This record gives sequence, C-alpha cells and structure tokens, in this order.
Amino acid sequence: MKQTCVLVLGMHRSGTSALTGVLSFLDIYLASIIGGDKNNEKGYFENWKIQQLSDKLLTSIDSSWDDAFFNLEKLEALENSSAELKNIIVSEFKYSRLFAIKDPRACLLYPFYEKSLNELDIDIKVIIPYRNPLEVACSLHARDQISLEKGMLLWAYHFLLAEKFSRGRERIFVSFDELVKNTSNVVSDISKKLTLDIEKKYAANSKKIADFLEPNLKHHNISMDNFSSKLPKIISDILCLENKFNTSDLSEDFDRLRSELFNYQRLFYNKNITVHLDDLEHTKKLLQDKDAELSLA
Repeated sequence: MKQTCVLVLGMHRSGTSALTGVLSFLDIYLASIIGGDKNNEKGYFENWKIQQLSDKLLTSIDSSWDDAFFNLEKLEALENSSAELKNIIVSEFKYSRLFAIKDPRACLLYPFYEKSLNELDIDIKVIIPYRNPLEVACSLHARDQISLEKGMLLWAYHFLLAEKFSRGRERIFVSFDELVKNTSNVVSDISKKLTLDIEKKYAANSKKIADFLEPNLKHHNISMDNFSSKLPKIISDILCLENKFNTSDLSEDFDRLRSELFNYQRLFYNKNITVHLDDLEHTKKLLQDKDAELSLA
C-alpha cells in the first residue's frame, strides 16, 4: 500500500488548525493529536509526538519556532537525524493510506521532514495555509506577547521557506478567509490540485464541518486592503502576489523576496551581539531569582 502524507505548512495562527481539522472530517488520519485550550478551543490537530520532536530538534540547533535570526545553515546539523521522526511516522501512521502532519515548525524543518518521508517511500503533498500577516501578528501578540513587527517577520520566514522547500511537489495555497467563507470551493480545489478524492466525503460531512468552522473560530479580522499600506514592504510585496499563488510560477518573485528578507536579517544579526544578549538574559534570570529569594526572606 503506497502511503500519502499531506504536509500542512503554515505559520502559527494562520489557520493551520482549522484547515487540519477540516481534513480530519474528510478521513485524513492525524493520530495522536493535541487537544484544545484557551488559545485554541477547537483543538490544534497537531501530532504531539512530532511537535515535541520538532521542538527538540530546533533546540538542538540553538533555535526555536520564534527565532528571529533563523537561517538555513542551522539545518546542516540535522542531516543525520531522521531516524527518530521515521520511527514516529511508522508507529503513528503505518496502517494509514492517507494521513496528514500539521506542524508550523515544519516550515523551518521541511528538509528534515522530506528526507524522513522519502526514506519511508511516502508520497508528499503540501498545503500552505496563509492569513493576513497583521492578523497573525495580533494573534501572536495576544497569546505570546510577541511584538507585531516580530510577528510579521516570523510570518514571512515561515511562508517564504515553506514556499521554497515545497517547490516541485503537488501543493496548494489556502487562504484562511476563503476556508471559512467558501469551504466547499476550497475543499474542491484541494481535491483537484492534490489529486485527493475527498469531495464526496465533504458532501457527507458538510454540516459537521460548517459547525466546526463557526465565525468565532477567527478572532482577529483585518482586511488586507485596508491595512496593506501599514505593512512592511516585504510583506506587502508578498501579498501583492496573492491572486497568482495557485496559478503562476512565482519562483523568481519569491526568490527575490526571500533573498531580501535574509539580507535584512544579516544587517542585524551579529554573533557578538547575540552573545551579549544571551549574557543579559542570564543576568536577568539571576536577578529575578535573587529577587524571589529576598521576597521570601
């Protein structure tokens, strides 16, 4: 039995959970998923074993999902680290012909995921959910107190890397707004673009899916048109291509934008600075611990 994995590659708070939740109603297997909480009441639809491994791998290369200085060179240290992910995939999905993995960290770790799936001879199809980056940034700020500027920067990293890494694969870009407003059309597009026979399953489960995608699922609603002038130029440049995401070869445009993004990063990234920042964080922690001790004295 040839297996197929649908990789959901999207930035945190970009509708990845909503999309993967819809996939679960279409008999696309998810295995051991994380339940809901106050930040995502419907659930994350994220395999907790894979999420924990992704976090561990990012930590091992001195990075994290919110690393503002993430760069591709860090991934070189993971070239021989596929065994653990392969073991999880086999244990979680070995009886599933069609399954999905949703993990925003996979936008950064995609080569590692691809290598593992290739070695297991599993077909890869990709969905890239996206959302107004300002909405993403507002949601991150509310959840994690991340600044709006950093939130939009992280969105750009995740989006542009997911686009670059997944070229050559069957893939589709999916707007969170469209998923909520025109679910039937989005499912039809996914079915055709990824050659997945899921439209009949949607018809049989449309009521459940509509209930799942209730309007309150999306807490931040900001029009791209009204706020485009307030976005950083590189974000606006990406969004200007939105109407062509699924219809044109935008490789040159995305390569240029990704190059600009990492060139900007190099202007600010300096190892000496980051060492000093680490020292400051360590000192801050020591002072906080000392303050806590004094308050108990």
